[in-house]
Amino acid sequence: MNNTWNPSDNVDKTSALWLKRLRNVDGIPKCFQITLPTSHLHTRLSISTSSFNCTMSRQIKNVALAGASGSLGSVILQTLVRTGRFNATVLSRRALSDVPSGVVVQVVDFESVSALTEALKGQDALIDATWASDSSLAIRLTDAAVAARVYRIIPSEYGVDPANAKARSLAVFQGKANALEHLQKLADDGKLTWTAISNNSFLDWGLCTKFLAIDLENSKISYLNGGNMVVPNTTIASVATAVANVLSKPQETKNRICYIYNRQMTQRELAALAKRALGDQGWEEEDLDMNQVFEKAMAQLQAGQADWQVMGDIVRYSISTPGYVEKLEKTDNELLGVEEMSDEEVIELIKEIANEKTPA
Repeated sequence: MNNTWNPSDNVDKTSALWLKRLRNVDGIPKCFQITLPTSHLHTRLSISTSSFNCTMSRQIKNVALAGASGSLGSVILQTLVRTGRFNATVLSRRALSDVPSGVVVQVVDFESVSALTEALKGQDALIDATWASDSSLAIRLTDAAVAARVYRIIPSEYGVDPANAKARSLAVFQGKANALEHLQKLADDGKLTWTAISNNSFLDWGLCTKFLAIDLENSKISYLNGGNMVVPNTTIASVATAVANVLSKPQETKNRICYIYNRQMTQRELAALAKRALGDQGWEEEDLDMNQVFEKAMAQLQAGQADWQVMGDIVRYSISTPGYVEKLEKTDNELLGVEEMSDEEVIELIKEIANEKTPA
């Protein structure tokens, strides 16, 4: 398959586009804009040094973010700052010079639970926007958060439904499954609280990176298993909005999965909108049997070839095969300030992405 998915390219190729949207709110579709409540619903609890109980809600003010340099993390950070409601701290392996004014950068050893614990002291919430193929990093962050008495964790989910057992059985999602299970056990013991966000497919990122098998730059479409599966799609900006609103509504989002989307549609419907946006002539189209792609990817994985292309093919299989992704009947869109996108808004998004990829 020739649709390259390489997260190492994310920051250089995509983050600037998301940040430009966030800085110019008046110039973007309404669905990208951040809407937050005008007042906090909860008051801060007095936490003694001898005990810690996460069964009651508390105001979230001090927020730590891991993974702030990635495509999603960079937009989450910008969104937190824009709200004016949070004191943001970035956990980073190295010094950063390009963070927004007022953001604290904590250089920390991510391999050390004790170092992470020290960096998380005084934080009300931890947002994990890192990506790893296994659960070790997420579990270290969780254990450090418990030791530092962090109240809320938003784990690194941001994808298919964590409650979908069939999807979680896939190798690419097992690390997330193990990390969330560990987090849930600690929450059951009253050590902290959590909120997972399920946004399924990243719409703008997937188009920018060709991950959705629609190549806007070269006018090529590979229909995955026919392209007729209805999939919830969400922009990075909307996921970031949801994250900020989760922190502003701790009681309503406590210890559960929140489901969001901007548009539920098939790949063929998205391709039709791309043709409306860019013209319907000159497109190269093919049908791709994702069952064969999946079998090849699993064989490569079992042979020790766990590269981005292999992992990406498994994810693409999951969003094009019945049972792994379901159309959402109930969502948390209204609670978390996420709006549905119209045809016209999707078309404008496609045009913007295509223009960004066209040389001046």
